[in-house]
Amino acid sequence: MSQLTLAPPAGHYRVRDVVKSEIAKVVTLPSTAIILGVTVVVGLLVTALVTHNAVYHLGDPGYDPTSMALTGLVVAGLTGGVFGALLITAEYSSGTIRATLSATPRRPVLLAAKIGVTAAATVVFCELLSFVSFFLGQAVLSGKGYPTAGLASPGALRAVLATGLCIALLALMSFGIGLIVRNTAGAIAGFAGVVFVLPLVMRGISRPAVRYLPTNILTNSVMATVNQGQGGPFQPVSPAVGLGLMVLYAAVALAVGAALFLKRDA
Repeated sequence: MSQLTLAPPAGHYRVRDVVKSEIAKVVTLPSTAIILGVTVVVGLLVTALVTHNAVYHLGDPGYDPTSMALTGLVVAGLTGGVFGALLITAEYSSGTIRATLSATPRRPVLLAAKIGVTAAATVVFCELLSFVSFFLGQAVLSGKGYPTAGLASPGALRAVLATGLCIALLALMSFGIGLIVRNTAGAIAGFAGVVFVLPLVMRGISRPAVRYLPTNILTNSVMATVNQGQGGPFQPVSPAVGLGLMVLYAAVALAVGAALFLKRDA
């Protein structure tokens, strides 16, 4: 009789129900609105400032109105990492992960729902912000009388779409780090170390290797429509290779985090 009492009711942890629960958590997480608001305001402000001062880049062979209009998305790279980490570590910090696991004991289903909701939320938000940033930047450039780009310009649409996707992959990588360390401060520190500190260290060890790191991929490969490299071993990787590497980084972090999530206790 006790076994029947403890058994979950039919459909208790169907994928659809778990996804709805995870969406509700994202929407009601107190820090969500703050992080997204800061991302929009600061990101668009950076874009406006960079394009407003584009006069310093006129005549430069690397002048790239598309890349300049997307510069504010570098901010989203940082805040996206914070957002991705919080979506998993907040439950560990508050202890609610135990209740979540009790309601959804099938951990693969729970984890798939968490990753799916995180991916969908970040892709939609980052793509929207990428397009808004692009059009804002072009409007500022046009208002100042500087050369502009349109979505029909060579590489522009690809850069806008790929930039949003790249930021979303950074958030997923941070989510994976959060699964590994299960601590908000540790996950954010680990993400910042990999994305922003490691490139500085690598410049003193092997400068050619920097082109394979996330920050360089974002700014010099994904955002760019004009060659930003020095040629030879310092030449940035192609946008396709860059996105492939970003997928790999996110996949490795998620795979390690998933293996630990399925193995460890709450």
